[in-house]
Amino acid sequence: MLEVELDIFSGRPNPTWQLSEKEEKQLMERVFAEPAQLSAASPSEEDFGLGYRGFVVRQTKPDTGPWGTTKRPAGLRFAAGLTVPRGFLPLEFRAGSRSGKGTSVADFLLKTSERREEPVTDALREVVRGGISRVPALKGPVEPSARAKAAAAPRTPKQIGVEGSTWWSCPSALYSANAATFNEPQYVTQNNCYCFAANHLANSRYALPGRRGGQPATSITCAGVTAGLRADGWVDTCQTNTLTIAMVIWPDMDYHFYRVVTGGPAWWWGHKPGGTPARYTDNSGRALANGLGPSNCDRGPYTNFCGYFYQNNLTAFVA
Repeated sequence: MLEVELDIFSGRPNPTWQLSEKEEKQLMERVFAEPAQLSAASPSEEDFGLGYRGFVVRQTKPDTGPWGTTKRPAGLRFAAGLTVPRGFLPLEFRAGSRSGKGTSVADFLLKTSERREEPVTDALREVVRGGISRVPALKGPVEPSARAKAAAAPRTPKQIGVEGSTWWSCPSALYSANAATFNEPQYVTQNNCYCFAANHLANSRYALPGRRGGQPATSITCAGVTAGLRADGWVDTCQTNTLTIAMVIWPDMDYHFYRVVTGGPAWWWGHKPGGTPARYTDNSGRALANGLGPSNCDRGPYTNFCGYFYQNNLTAFVA
């Protein structure tokens, strides 16, 4: 039995559905025609941003369906990084990040989402049709190394464009530029944007503001998710020894978080798009530093900026 996951959200669970036997056969026909459209499911193989990141297809249990009982033809080669034992079809793979010459596997998978119990809305379909959210590689620092810090000249709030921001004036903020830890293989797919913002390796892929505090967010709005944050102990003003985060919303769809990871002069921010690697750049590949931050960076579909939040813990526990 094959399950399809539309990898598109950062905080909330992605839409998923099961393929019928007929759809499995149709999928095999397309895969056999252009196997290079399939790539490794692991997000470490790609440079994804916020938004649509393809479809992840996985076998949820062994069965007698077409995918599980068909031997892979000799010479059938997938994209680099997708390693499968000889004669077998992959038990998990990603489609959508590699284009094909003929019928797109991703287009076929999107069509199979129609008339399912968990709908893929027209708004999500429109985002998918716009293509994969891939972060471009730009010149210059992309992480808060010592060299990158040294390159930062501006030092005052006015100089770097954050005058009036509450996070700037926090006297004893806690910083941890630890994207590499969250990106380790055992953690990267198991922790979402809220886990990274809270600096908590909770292994909760869909950690939700308020769940830990007993009052989970009930609406995907600034007010609704803020209520969940407050239940988890976050406040609107600086705390002693504080974690500093920022929240943005994809209206009525999803939430996303950023965390300050270094102090001045560069003031780097980091974030983690869902189950993909944490990063220190925005959707345009620009370093989140020296005045570019959550309020003014490229956030893809997360157009609503909701504000900054604080908690006096090095780790703010989430669930």
